[in-house]
Amino acid sequence: MSIRLLPYAAALLLACTVGALHSPAQTRQAEAQFHRAQAFEEAGDLQRAEALYRELLAAEPTNVVYFDAVQRVMLRSKRYDELSMLIREQLRLRPNDIPLRVTLGNVCTKAGRDEEARAIWEQILSITPCNPLHYRLVASAMVENRLLESAAEVYRRARTSCNNPDLFVVELAQLLSASMDYRAAAEEYVRWLRRNPAQISLVQSRMGSFTWKEDARKAAIDAVRAELEKSDDPRLRELLGWLFLEGKEFEAAYDVYREVDRQTAAQGKALLLFAERAFRERAYAVSARAYLDAINVPLPEAQRPGARYGYANALKEMDAQADTLEGPLLPGIARPSRSRYAGALLEFRRVIEEYPSSDYAAQASYQIGRIQFERYFDLDAALRAFEEAARSLRAKNPLRYDISLRIGDVYLARGDTVNAAGRYLAVAAAPDALPDQGDEASFRLAEIEYFGGRFQEAMRRLSAISLNLKADFANDALSLASFLEENAQTSPEALRTVAAADFAVRRSNNGEALVGLRDALVRFPTAPLADDVLLKIGYLEEASGRHREALAAFERLLEEFRAPSAPRDRAQFAVGEIYERGLHDAPGAIAAYQRLLEDFPHSVLASDARRRIRLLRGDAL
Repeated sequence: MSIRLLPYAAALLLACTVGALHSPAQTRQAEAQFHRAQAFEEAGDLQRAEALYRELLAAEPTNVVYFDAVQRVMLRSKRYDELSMLIREQLRLRPNDIPLRVTLGNVCTKAGRDEEARAIWEQILSITPCNPLHYRLVASAMVENRLLESAAEVYRRARTSCNNPDLFVVELAQLLSASMDYRAAAEEYVRWLRRNPAQISLVQSRMGSFTWKEDARKAAIDAVRAELEKSDDPRLRELLGWLFLEGKEFEAAYDVYREVDRQTAAQGKALLLFAERAFRERAYAVSARAYLDAINVPLPEAQRPGARYGYANALKEMDAQADTLEGPLLPGIARPSRSRYAGALLEFRRVIEEYPSSDYAAQASYQIGRIQFERYFDLDAALRAFEEAARSLRAKNPLRYDISLRIGDVYLARGDTVNAAGRYLAVAAAPDALPDQGDEASFRLAEIEYFGGRFQEAMRRLSAISLNLKADFANDALSLASFLEENAQTSPEALRTVAAADFAVRRSNNGEALVGLRDALVRFPTAPLADDVLLKIGYLEEASGRHREALAAFERLLEEFRAPSAPRDRAQFAVGEIYERGLHDAPGAIAAYQRLLEDFPHSVLASDARRRIRLLRGDAL
């Protein structure tokens, strides 16, 4: 309970308190001694600091700054018995100083004299039974000494004594959660929300300190449901929906938010907020349903374009998830999928038709272009969509640089490195491009240099990139930089052959790429990049549906290349994916993933391998 003052504030208060009682010379002398004591205290020489502080206090026994300084030093020295005697001397001078009495109890507790401390605190509360401030001071001292249950009881006593059941709700809730009484803590927060419905964000923030634990979240859900049985309050329902979202229980949350929207006549806006949250959490199926429900309520006209665009995006991500689940993840290799994305394309086109002059229309065209390019590899359709997005976008929208990057990607996939470089250079030189956009443009330019066999120029461009590791292209950029550093000097001819094959892959000419890679393996069998060549061959074989040939490439890599730098963990993981998604052989996949865990326990793929094993065994949904 000691008062800590900044040096400047302490000096100012010191000057005010002693200046009226002493001559200027005495005042300056006291200030100088106080500053010397502070210097000793900051240096850790507590004994000398205390001696100087005590001299000042002896001269001015009622000076609270001097007393606080002595108290502070004695607390640091853990001389609690002596300090309690000093506090009692001060109380003879200031008998009505309640905070000082609370401090005496605090010091007695630290000295191990718990009964004495409780008697002191009890006396304070008995003298002024209806003063909430005194209850707060006593409870805070108890909390400082980890007497959490006693502090909670003090807060409850304050409610009874002051005849105010809403006193100290937040403080008591925090204490109860620290004591792991989550149900009671949640009940306190519910009490607060009932009295302060506009503060639901505060309640969610405070409850978030414990609702990440499953048992705590379930206790909170039970508390909210119990209160809802007494009163069907929309704010409580909103809190219940939030709790379900915290636990990733999206279907349950969806039902709650539908009811909230109906109860509050929100016209779909509550559903829209839920849909956006579920989308961010990658619960795309329930997000899509919520978007559509919100649209059909119907939403106010101002929110409808965003909701329609959100719905289309959710459909797109649902199809992307299904694509991922159907086959192995193949780095850098497009796999056309005409069986999907029809619904998403239809909805994006609907956004363009219904809101033709909005930014949502431009964004919808951009998403159509990405589907045509990344999923169908229809370069002409993709280019038309991107160009339409660029025409309809407002001049200052940063999406224009993403569009320019994607147009560059289309040109590069056509083999037109000149026009592709022009697009990338424009983004790299743009002063208002986002950092990630500029970095991606530089990376794509480095790729063009690499494809053309200009390895030093490629490395120079890569070295200038300051990567945000959350960016989509970051891993590719780091991999290319490492690949070039390892091989540009030791085996440049082999590297040129591989670069040409990688360029063929970019142009979706996997047959040409396979020929080049096999040629590199024959001509440069001892080159450091031979293991990477086998990995690329395996990926390409799998992309072409030749599962056995892909397995042969990966297994050869695992057998013949045992250097620590070899991508053996990726090859082993790819073997598991082929068994799982290509050959639909669950036991073979489990064995492959298990081998990865045994042979490469520290691989970044280990956690994903464990997850796949659990899924294949039926241990998780």
